[in-house]
Amino acid sequence: MSLVIRSFRAEDMKSVNEIERASFRDPWPRSFLSYAHGKAPNLFLVADDGGAVVGYVVGEMRDIMLSGVPHRFRVGHILNIAVDGGHRRRGIGSRLMEAIEGRFTEESATKITLEVRESNSEARSFYKRHGFVEIGRVRAYYPDEDAVVMSKGLRAV
Repeated sequence: MSLVIRSFRAEDMKSVNEIERASFRDPWPRSFLSYAHGKAPNLFLVADDGGAVVGYVVGEMRDIMLSGVPHRFRVGHILNIAVDGGHRRRGIGSRLMEAIEGRFTEESATKITLEVRESNSEARSFYKRHGFVEIGRVRAYYPDEDAVVMSKGLRAV
């Protein structure tokens, strides 16, 4: 395996869309994937194995201002991560997580957040292994289910 984590390119869309559709009950349309890339191109990464896209992660930055606090907190938010079914359990998801965390750190994020289906125990375990903790729930986040909100602190560079 000659895996490289790199920035998403337009020609990756077909593969990313196929992985998206195979991985999720309610997949994002191509238009939203394109929107996410346009909004934060440096936070849309793919796992490339010898020219084949086998996984991806999509992130965004959020600025949080708290009342009475004279500064902002920058938070990296993972919108989506998926690995092709035939390539799972090979460390690709972990490599994608490490890469997006690095990008968030470069963007001065102090923490990362994400939402995951409450019933997705495999994904929740994956995130816990990567240092995330459950911090709350969002009712009816998905059309048919609640989401668990998870967070992880980042060290400043």
